[in-house]
Amino acid sequence: MRNFINRITKPSLMKFFYLAAVCFISFFLIFPILKLIFESVSIIFNSEAPLPEGFFSYLMRVTVNTFTLAGISTAVSLLAAIPLSFLIVKFKVSKPGLWIALLTIPLITPGFISSFATIILFGKSGVVTMALKLLGINIGSIYGLRGLVITEVLHAVPYALIIIVGGLRTVPRYLEEAAQSMGASTFKTQTTIVLPYIMPHVVMAGLMVFLASIGDVGAPIIIGGSYKVISLEIYSNFVSFMGDERIPMIFSAWVILLSFILLFIVNKVMKVTNVKHKFKLGIMEYDNPRVRKTGTVVIALVTLMFLLPYAAIFIHSLGTIWSYSWLPDAFTLKNYQTVFADYKPVLNTLVMISAITPMIVFLGIILGYMFKNERTMKWFNYLTLLPFVLPGVVIGVSLLKSYSTVSFFGVDLVGSVVILIIAIGIRRLPFVLKTIEAGYAKIDFSQREAAFSLGATETKAFVNVIFPQIKASVYSAFVIGIVKVVTELSASLILYPPGWQNMSLYVAYYVEEGFISRAAAMAIFLILIVGTGTAISNYLSRKDALKYEKHNN
Repeated sequence: MRNFINRITKPSLMKFFYLAAVCFISFFLIFPILKLIFESVSIIFNSEAPLPEGFFSYLMRVTVNTFTLAGISTAVSLLAAIPLSFLIVKFKVSKPGLWIALLTIPLITPGFISSFATIILFGKSGVVTMALKLLGINIGSIYGLRGLVITEVLHAVPYALIIIVGGLRTVPRYLEEAAQSMGASTFKTQTTIVLPYIMPHVVMAGLMVFLASIGDVGAPIIIGGSYKVISLEIYSNFVSFMGDERIPMIFSAWVILLSFILLFIVNKVMKVTNVKHKFKLGIMEYDNPRVRKTGTVVIALVTLMFLLPYAAIFIHSLGTIWSYSWLPDAFTLKNYQTVFADYKPVLNTLVMISAITPMIVFLGIILGYMFKNERTMKWFNYLTLLPFVLPGVVIGVSLLKSYSTVSFFGVDLVGSVVILIIAIGIRRLPFVLKTIEAGYAKIDFSQREAAFSLGATETKAFVNVIFPQIKASVYSAFVIGIVKVVTELSASLILYPPGWQNMSLYVAYYVEEGFISRAAAMAIFLILIVGTGTAISNYLSRKDALKYEKHNN
């Protein structure tokens, strides 16, 4: 650390950016988390008033509930994603790119939107519930663990699918050819050679689903019923006027301690999955007509099932009343007119995207470059992953407790939109950072040394040599940043100042108050905004890639 400080004190624009990025993480992540932990320990040991009777047994019960939900959701998601990934990559199903694109639609929507889509389909008056009743099947109440698992799986399978598909594309062809030459069947080759080879990617996919489930607060609010999980307990006790303010702090500290354990596991798995192959991969594919046709039908049915909730949301957005009938009683555009009439949440969402996404992408570029070049700061990379495993409500509570008395020019920090921008930025930074780090991993940094030998400064070498090679990753980071900023709900619930409710908050509010059609219209509009931003970033990425390829040729 001392060597790093000595180096950054030498005049350099890049060193200034290093220092600024480190200070941002230190002030708005590390300090608030440490302060929350120390205050929670002080409360437990020094508080004069006793905690509510049975509090710690309740804490353990809620923790078990949280891990039970995350465990079931992870298992079901992997059971669905693994065979789908094999069909797409290994068995030449028709139009694999189309299925991947359709199955990743849930990635650009807030997770809680799946919650009220589940209610539309599986609620007491839902169309799926009515269809099952015709067959004599009564599924009972959707509220509680059952509904939460359905919601989490609908939103989590695409995450797992993308990671496992990426892993399958790294399996060297010669391994499977060797197994086949020794008489192994296709099925045995996949289960005994390929699956163990990609197991780190499977574990990573499971971890992503598990962590997303632990951190989700939208689904438990909307469809959780009496099933209590940690993130919901932190939020509900924090906003309760009659609650004990010590409880959300203790819950938050407990989650932080659990998160450090999970963070250790995530870091280890990331190191295992980040393998540099020194050979040409060459994917082994199997041309079995029966499997190809059957696989295409299976994937089509699964895709239809995953898109059904979004079709239900669209229909509901055009309906008046949809209750105990196959379609709404009447169709109208009034819900969209209501959404467009109140432009403030749309404007707030666009402001958030414009302010937060460039900020976290810039931080990702600087931190990724610093971690690549400053070996003494590797430990700091470990800390930047904390928001990856922490629920957003914990980040919100820690910032609120740390900066509740801070003001600038007479304006309270926690009463302004600045704290919300910081919180969402901190919360979503790891996703962007890891995307950009993947771009840096593919670069031969001897080119940078060559630029130095020709007299280039570090800043000039970065701008002219390094940055052009990571542009594709930067565009991908912008896409991920837009999606993650728009879909963030948990930190917003804790920190949003008056007049700064975004579209995600409005959707959650409409659902909670029973304005389902209005919530559906807002959700469709939100999906369109994210989809448009994603399409623009993808277009610019492809355009830049073609330009770079043409320049090299």
